[in-house]
Amino acid sequence: MPSELFSKWLEPGSSSGTAIDYFVEKKGGQQVGLKLLKPLMADHFVGESTVMKLGGYERSAEVLKNSLPENKRTQSGDMGELLATEYVNSQTEFTVPIKKLQWKSDRQMPMHGNDVLGLNYTSTPRKILKCECKSRNQFGDSAVTEASDGLNNFDGRPNPSTLAFITKRLFEADKDDEAKMWSELQTKDPLPAKNLTQMVFALGGNDPTPALAKCPKAAVKGIQRRHAAIRLSAYPDFMKAVYTVDGK
Repeated sequence: MPSELFSKWLEPGSSSGTAIDYFVEKKGGQQVGLKLLKPLMADHFVGESTVMKLGGYERSAEVLKNSLPENKRTQSGDMGELLATEYVNSQTEFTVPIKKLQWKSDRQMPMHGNDVLGLNYTSTPRKILKCECKSRNQFGDSAVTEASDGLNNFDGRPNPSTLAFITKRLFEADKDDEAKMWSELQTKDPLPAKNLTQMVFALGGNDPTPALAKCPKAAVKGIQRRHAAIRLSAYPDFMKAVYTVDGK
């Protein structure tokens, strides 16, 4: 489903690699991005249904504030994961089934497991996306190496713990048919490499594409590897502003 993030806030940029989907902010677009992201953050970190049960965005402000990380490293990582989820749902053939930041047990700590997993619900056989997100004010080669190494774990396939986590959350939400699809990924023979896509998603204060262009291919032959990136023109200021709730 198209997202206004990629039409009103962001626009395609000139990348250092032909296989990199690269976005930059439109001129003067930071305030537009902040306005669009505020409700998305409430949904990703708290959940729209919970916000409504609390009486709307204003009455849920304290719950949202207490759900958001305060240290810069976790803020950066969580924002990368949020934007990667929105990118996958809006710009690819895959769908991310849950907003897993809602289930963080400690707001200051990153979640374990794969950053983002998506499924192509219309393909036969099923095709799955495994995404590692990296967010840096100065994005360089080391971030790409970390992401590539993470993608190669578990023989290039999704972390079984993350698959189980998604399955449980979908059953809890009474999305049984969808949950069974994710459950089958754990009980059947491993998906063939040709049905797996890996992605490095980069969020940077500088242009991440030169580093992404050096990213190696997947360690397992047949697994496709993609790259996507967003550059924030004022990365530190943006992070500070986007994590501010009601001016506090």
